[in-house]
Amino acid sequence: MNEYNKKKDRIEIYFMKIKIKLQKFLKTKFGAYLWQIVSSLLILTVAGGIGVFAAYAQTEGSSMTYAKNYFKYFMTHSWSLMYKATDLENSKYINEDTFGEMMKHIVPSRGSDKYKFVDRGTDGTYHLIDVVYQETGSDVERTMTLRMKKMDEKSLFILDQWQVCMTDEIIQNCTITAPSNVSITFDGVSLADCEYTDNEETGERTYQIGETLPGTHSVGMRLIGSNTVTETFLWDSSRSSYRVQSTEFPLNNTTTTLCSDKAIDIVVAMYTGALTNAGCDAVKEYFSTDEEKAAVDAVYAALMSQVSKEDGSILITMTFDSYDTSVIDYVSGQSFGIKFVFNTTFSAKGSRTEMTGVREAYQATAIGEAVVRFIPRGGEWVPTSIEMNCFDYSQPAETPEQ
Repeated sequence: MNEYNKKKDRIEIYFMKIKIKLQKFLKTKFGAYLWQIVSSLLILTVAGGIGVFAAYAQTEGSSMTYAKNYFKYFMTHSWSLMYKATDLENSKYINEDTFGEMMKHIVPSRGSDKYKFVDRGTDGTYHLIDVVYQETGSDVERTMTLRMKKMDEKSLFILDQWQVCMTDEIIQNCTITAPSNVSITFDGVSLADCEYTDNEETGERTYQIGETLPGTHSVGMRLIGSNTVTETFLWDSSRSSYRVQSTEFPLNNTTTTLCSDKAIDIVVAMYTGALTNAGCDAVKEYFSTDEEKAAVDAVYAALMSQVSKEDGSILITMTFDSYDTSVIDYVSGQSFGIKFVFNTTFSAKGSRTEMTGVREAYQATAIGEAVVRFIPRGGEWVPTSIEMNCFDYSQPAETPEQ
């Protein structure tokens, strides 16, 4: 026998002796009494631990705890956490983003400092919990009914998990009808690639949204160069279609500024060409069609006949001292004009006198105006016509001496 086996045998013998002595001790009256105390403490410790854990599981895995967390997300605008607490599955118009856009129109902006949870028990499928709350500063009570559905999976193997059921409330076959020339979004999502049908008689387009959630939704509408107009509306199980109400889409500042600048350049170029006899080719560059360019030629010819009249009157020089522009005759998505009003200092010669045929030179000030019309084309507003006459540069009548 080797040395290792000798040591092993000695250890086994040592523990065997201890076991025998312990068994003898437990058979004594004192030993039996001490064992009862120790074993009772062990049982109580284990049982107590199980009870605490069971109580924890009953609380943390309850539908009420999940409902309270959901309402907390609701009050703190935590859309992502709120969405994940539901049984919703992503689709084109149902996802975290569209869910958040919808909730923005529902959640009290001021939060709530008065609320209570009412457990209504089960309806056979869901555990129903009412959240009765008042927005801070309001006496109006609102009720949110949460239908809690128990999930198949458990957390930590024993904790129940719950979801707020919303799939049964999804509205099917939803549609939105709007003018066909309007760019439109639904809850912040563009409908540019959505299926649609057009009504040629009304000029309207009906978009097939499909399924979406009940509640307050928003439609954003914008024409070329206009500000976005937003409408909100409520959809529930009794309503799944919406026709936009807006007919006016005000131009945005960027469009107004750009078109005003073009109008100013066009009018100034017309006067410059007429005074220098340079023609109007520079102006025609702003216009797209042959018909529009021909119309510019006609306006230029009329302006030339007014700058240099048959009676010998002639406008020699002018300056644009100050000016103002404004939008006129705006028809949403179709046309508008930029009216350009200016103050000018000019020099001119009057008509020939009957006696001598001499033309008198003079300087004076006057007010002139012109209108440049715009239409939408190729995704932007472009000039389509000019309306202008030369300002009145007649010699002012002399004021009689007092």
